[in-house]
Order: sequence, then structure tokens, then C-alpha cells
Amino acid sequence: MTAAVDTRRANSRGSGTKGMRTWRKFHRFSFGYFKFISLITAFMMVVIALTGILLTHQDDLRVIQNSRLSTNILPDEYQERLNETRERQQLDDILPRETSVPLKWVILDLHTGDFWGSWGRWYYDLIAVAFMSLAFTGFYMYWKIRKNHRF
Repeated sequence: MTAAVDTRRANSRGSGTKGMRTWRKFHRFSFGYFKFISLITAFMMVVIALTGILLTHQDDLRVIQNSRLSTNILPDEYQERLNETRERQQLDDILPRETSVPLKWVILDLHTGDFWGSWGRWYYDLIAVAFMSLAFTGFYMYWKIRKNHRF
């Protein structure tokens, strides 16, 4: 009985586990030691998830359809965008000057990263790459462990 247990332990410590330890080290180094970046990334992922839900259900929620946000509390790009939209639609002469934008604009910009400026989209891309590498290394570790052990 002891020989069978020792054989299983020896097989589980084979050449595949060295590669496994390397992946675990990479995984822990990449996503475990950068706490501040991880917290910011987690916050951004929550923002992406919440805005995705709001965008999916925007037709069901009247608050999103009817609400407007003042451009005073938003970045200056929103007032410029609003003015450009009014000029394109030739509404300058018809309607009074507007100082609020639809809530949909802000939700969409938060979801795509445009709210954070030009670097926002690049940061969201980095989040996506980090999430994919986290998922792939997690899958790899799962299959490697599963191959070595019977559940």
C-alpha cells in the first residue's frame, strides 16, 4: 500500500510540475504583488460590468432614457461634443442652449473607456489582456492539476 502512495507522489512530482510551479509563480507575480494596480483594475472591471448591464437594459429603465447630467460636473469634452452635435443637427437657432447631456452618453463612455480620456481605452485594453492571461493561466493550471490527480 505504501509503495502505491509513493509511486503516485513520484508521478505527481514529475517533469510537468516544474512547469506548473513556473506558471504559478508567474500568476502570483503578475496578479498578486501589484495590489494598487489590482484594486484599480478591479474597480474598472466593476464599472465595465455595471455599465454593460445598464446598456443592455437601457430600454427597460426610464431613468436612463430621460435623465440628463449637467456638463458642469463632467469633463469639458462633453460640452464640446454637445455643441458639435447641435451644429450638425442645425439646432442652434431652434432650441435654447443646452448645458446637459443624456445619461446614455456618460454610461457608454464609461463602458468604452472614453470617459477617462485617450488613455482610458488603452487602459481598458490592458485590463482585457490581463484578464485573458489570468483566465488562460488559470485554465492551464486547472487542466495540469486535473491531469495529475483524479477527482
